[in-house]
Amino acid sequence: MSNESISPDFRVLIVEDHPIVSESLFRLVNESFDNVICVHAATGARGLSYLNSNHFDIVLLDINLPDISGIQFCLTAIARFPELKLMAVTSLAQRHVVEEAFQAGVKGFVLKTSDIKDITEGIKQVIAGGIYYGKGVKELISRRSGGDTTEIIVTRRENEILKLIADGFTNQEIAEKLFISPSTVDSHRKNLLLKFDAKNSAMLIKAAMSKGII
Repeated sequence: MSNESISPDFRVLIVEDHPIVSESLFRLVNESFDNVICVHAATGARGLSYLNSNHFDIVLLDINLPDISGIQFCLTAIARFPELKLMAVTSLAQRHVVEEAFQAGVKGFVLKTSDIKDITEGIKQVIAGGIYYGKGVKELISRRSGGDTTEIIVTRRENEILKLIADGFTNQEIAEKLFISPSTVDSHRKNLLLKFDAKNSAMLIKAAMSKGII
């Protein structure tokens, strides 16, 4: 792959908790652009910490993070650094997620199912000050009158937590049952609320039941 120069010491922060995805993005960025300094953060908190002490030209982030939602990451990052360029690279192919992400400050939105060219083109356009919609994203946004019928993907752990929330267990009780921390449960709960576009647990359970997930 031929490299394309954007600027000297092109600095990229990747905020992604899945090692395979982060490694793929790391390799893609380094192979596609010259003079790259690429840093990886596995949590939103670590990513924000990097931003406090380093300059980055662009942040590539997942919306579904283990500690805070990518939406909250964007809101916090933009509040601190208004000129920061953010591009979502996520598997959450849902209209309301796209809309919330752009409202929170992202300038590009690409699905993880996209090809390499889609991601690199997004990086170039966002760095240049533009707005970028990856393949299939505009179609997601246009699904207004008929509602958002995109399939919601729920992980095995999220499914376990959904069922326990439906049974009325608290974060602390769920944590004890699944041998994880209450903060991890809370993170999963927040990500589930985002995925189902629900304002509270009652709406979350109702939405999950309507889709036959629980």
